[in-house]
Amino acid sequence: MADTVPGNVQWSGEHWINYLRRPGEETDSGSFSMYHTRYSQGGTGTVAFVDVPAADFATICTDNRELAAWTFDNMIKGRGNLFDRELPVVDAAITFSGDIHTNPSWTVQADGHTIVSTWNVTEPATIHWGPAPSGQKNLQIFSLLYFTYETSLTYNGVPIDGESYTRDIWRASIGGNRSSCVFALAETLIVQDG
Repeated sequence: MADTVPGNVQWSGEHWINYLRRPGEETDSGSFSMYHTRYSQGGTGTVAFVDVPAADFATICTDNRELAAWTFDNMIKGRGNLFDRELPVVDAAITFSGDIHTNPSWTVQADGHTIVSTWNVTEPATIHWGPAPSGQKNLQIFSLLYFTYETSLTYNGVPIDGESYTRDIWRASIGGNRSSCVFALAETLIVQDG
């Protein structure tokens, strides 16, 4: 009989991250963090948090406003995330394209704007099972993480100037520094009692 893990599933889906910076700078020139949700108390759907400072565009784009509120409250708020602030919420058409094995891409069309985020897959998945990088003691995560240093992010057809960079948020959970650009497939968050 297989081992079981005590706790309750809080969220399951995919998390896509593409954070870019110009070399030598301390803040992002473009940030894209998208939750493609298959299971949550907020329902299913997709919520993209997008920040393009040069265009003065910082917005939550979604195809399910109830899910957007739930995602902010349960995945962003109080975790020191760069999107943990008051942002407008807009309805969006969000579509996937490309090959998941080589160059997956998401297009977000919202409020008259188009954002396209693409990842170039260069390494096999890192399998993560354990504590969350956020440090929440009662939260466990299972995920297939695809880190890459090769991505692109465009806003209304114009490439955002910047590149991926190394972050240290993964040290406690999977060890080492990792890219700021990663997507997580089959991600499941389990809240444990105690």
